[in-house]
Amino acid sequence: MQTENRGDLQMQQNLTKEQELIRSQLTVRAIVWHVRNLAEEDIAELEVQMRLFDVRPVRVRTTGSCWEAYEEILQELERTGIFEWEAVLITDDDRMAEYVFKERRVLDAKKGMAVVFFEEDGGRTCSAADMAVLGFEETGVQFFDRICKRKNRLPWNILYTERTCVREITMTDLDELFELYQGEGITDYTESLYDRAREEEYTRNYIDYMYYYYGYGMWIVRDRENGALIGRAGIGHRDVGDEVFMELGYVIAKEYQNKGYATEVCRAVIRYAGEELGVRQIHCFIHPDNRASVRLARKLGFTEMPDTDVSFGELRHFRKNNIHIL
Repeated sequence: MQTENRGDLQMQQNLTKEQELIRSQLTVRAIVWHVRNLAEEDIAELEVQMRLFDVRPVRVRTTGSCWEAYEEILQELERTGIFEWEAVLITDDDRMAEYVFKERRVLDAKKGMAVVFFEEDGGRTCSAADMAVLGFEETGVQFFDRICKRKNRLPWNILYTERTCVREITMTDLDELFELYQGEGITDYTESLYDRAREEEYTRNYIDYMYYYYGYGMWIVRDRENGALIGRAGIGHRDVGDEVFMELGYVIAKEYQNKGYATEVCRAVIRYAGEELGVRQIHCFIHPDNRASVRLARKLGFTEMPDTDVSFGELRHFRKNNIHIL
């Protein structure tokens, strides 16, 4: 065991800069396995990641009631200094999933545990869970961290670029966001924010519905080194007639313009949309006077469309296919 711990410590000491950043922003600290006949080879890659990011595996040994099994989990977490809200339970027992999922509803927000239901045979379903999975081949620590964050109403860290971190918005971002939108030229080609009370209500609803149901939207862009707000970027929806277009959007603060940030962030957002969301076509709608955005769209490989539909108004319509190719 000591040799294994030394090996884990050496792995953690050899993290890349980006891996260090990911580990520093993780919410999940333990994954609790309550799965019968768990094949070690099925989770081997996941457990390598867990050791890399110092996420503790917890195995449930109790074969009694759900209450007894959960008490065992809580005792093990307490022994290792981990709070239950920092853990994700993975179970193939729908009764256990329902017990833990419903138990947290009577507790405060910083208690209870995220629940993932493992549909081993692909036939059984369980509605009392945050997520259901059929296997662990395409999962990882960041996948379970996002489930943990969603349960605790914490923002997802979406992606990292060389100079930025892109994450979901929170209510605490609003002061800086209002300051950004007061900057010179920011609202020349984009809508202003609402008044403070209405913007707060809009942001709460956006977090609860857009992020929760779709898993994407407009995000906050911050400097990786000092945390300063750089702007916003992300994927939105635009209804045009009977169609709904996936639309790339961005706003960059005046002091960060003409320094390559828009290109850097938008490339990463497009790549994320293709690789993580399965999007194959993305659109931009740009005011004809916004020459900088037109140049950026062409630089990113968008093609202008010869639209005459009045629903576009005076905006120029650009489209990019095969967005996984940049």
